[in-house]
Amino acid sequence: GGGYTLKPGEAYTNGKIIKTNLEQDIAWKNGIFNFDHVQLKDAMRQLARWYDIEVEFIGKLDNIELRGEIGRDLHLQDVLSGLQDTNLHFQLNGKILRVSK
Repeated sequence: GGGYTLKPGEAYTNGKIIKTNLEQDIAWKNGIFNFDHVQLKDAMRQLARWYDIEVEFIGKLDNIELRGEIGRDLHLQDVLSGLQDTNLHFQLNGKILRVSK
């Protein structure tokens, strides 16, 4: 078969070429969560995987966009403290994180 050279911003996964977010990929490699222009639910999905927790959303939390970067070496409580400025409320009970407005 013919070959294909990936261009910057592309990745090959599951037999397909997909667009990637280069800034987020680099941040991840450098030990940082890059939440710049990232939807809340996508950011919480990253935190859930990294900290081995489940996230529950309480109320309507669509179209909330985060901005900024947070080190992945921080404890979850420190990450949540940094996100408190977003007018969101976080309640951690065991391995369940509840997110509300």
